Amino acid sequence: MRKRHEILVCGERRAEITTRLREILPEGTTPSVLSVADGADLCARTPAPEPDLILASSDRARDRSFLDWLRDHDRDHTIVWIRASDSPDEAPLEGALVLPEQELHAVPYLLKLARRRTRDNVGVAGAYTPRRRIVGRSEGILEVQTYARKVCNAQSSVLVTGESGTGKELIASLIHYESDRRNEPFVKVNCAAIPETLLEAELFGIEKNIATNVDRRIGKFEQAQRGTIFLDEIGDMSLMTQAKVLRVLQEREFERVGGTESIHIRTRVIAATNKDLRAEMKRSAFRSDLFYRLNVINLQIPALRDRREDIPALTEYFIGVFCEENGVKPRTVSPETMEVLIDYEWPGNVRELENAIERAVVLGDGDTISTEDLPPAILGAVQQDAEGVDARTFQSRVSDFERSLLIDALNRSDWVQAHAARRLGISERSMWHFYKKYRLDRFVKNRRPGRKRGRSARAL
Repeated sequence: MRKRHEILVCGERRAEITTRLREILPEGTTPSVLSVADGADLCARTPAPEPDLILASSDRARDRSFLDWLRDHDRDHTIVWIRASDSPDEAPLEGALVLPEQELHAVPYLLKLARRRTRDNVGVAGAYTPRRRIVGRSEGILEVQTYARKVCNAQSSVLVTGESGTGKELIASLIHYESDRRNEPFVKVNCAAIPETLLEAELFGIEKNIATNVDRRIGKFEQAQRGTIFLDEIGDMSLMTQAKVLRVLQEREFERVGGTESIHIRTRVIAATNKDLRAEMKRSAFRSDLFYRLNVINLQIPALRDRREDIPALTEYFIGVFCEENGVKPRTVSPETMEVLIDYEWPGNVRELENAIERAVVLGDGDTISTEDLPPAILGAVQQDAEGVDARTFQSRVSDFERSLLIDALNRSDWVQAHAARRLGISERSMWHFYKKYRLDRFVKNRRPGRKRGRSARAL
């Protein structure tokens, strides 16, 4: 299994910094260090490194691919910019630390803090693990992320909607862990998984009752004090419990079951559902007043079939995750298999794709995942669709596949055609030809815009 690197060093002076680290870190405690030249080198590594501490020399401050990687992966680690004497004092990312080059002796202390931060985030919140990443550069998923980041520090409630398996919980996690509440609890409640008779006590807690020998129990709203509570599948909540949640949103207080003392909270509420709540309101199954309290900000997650250009990147990501988890060497996907994955309708969305890739990695043999490694249901559905749609010619399928590969390579290369050509193993002239043939300039708007942000991976 791949060894996790604790320190990532990136930049032109990486060799010098790495040498200094080995001199100043206590003997016998030298951590694993990964050294990379730039963002392109970093982005090419699969699975993505998961360091506790990132040391970036200040020459990376204008490296778009490196800054994009930080924005995509900065979840549990700490970023430190190693500043040369002639570099500005300000970090290119809000919330990052700046360390003068002559003060590298402070790195052991920073590593200790970073390790503690990583351990606390995984042990207490459990928010970001190797699978929990938002993957994709389609217009729809980029738009959702952009709006999620815009509202992360707002106090307003958020309603996340979308089909099952699209990644609603991931968006809720993004909002919390990129907000100023990131160091407070993030409490998740699946309203559909808890019996209605127990949901009220689960949310609001139980007051101690000596007569019935019932001990006091803290509810989820109290556990999320000053943090965020995520009410998943809120469309399955009964009208009675809806009324009590509405009171929390309106008055920011509630009583425990069996209690009389009002408990005041400063908890942000994020709710999610795969139901059409407006239709539920029409049939009196969901309260309209609660809907409007929740729906201050609505984030609609696109279905995977509506963002097919993200399937190659998601597939590669899941292959990396499951190859590492199962201790097998990295695998590739045959062109025929990728065509099947892109053509399939994915009723279970990203969760179904994740399960299909895990099965293929565990059951497949060899270095390449073939169509035989996919679940029979997927192959059967694609073959049935192909037989029923004569207008979908072989050439059109090839063209769709080519276009998806080109867009994925360009996204990974920051839309520099020469770099994308090298990724695909084709000439720059061929890349230019394909670029014109498929009018790829239409997809340039899908690039993730670079911008500053603070510190912040199931994929979405």
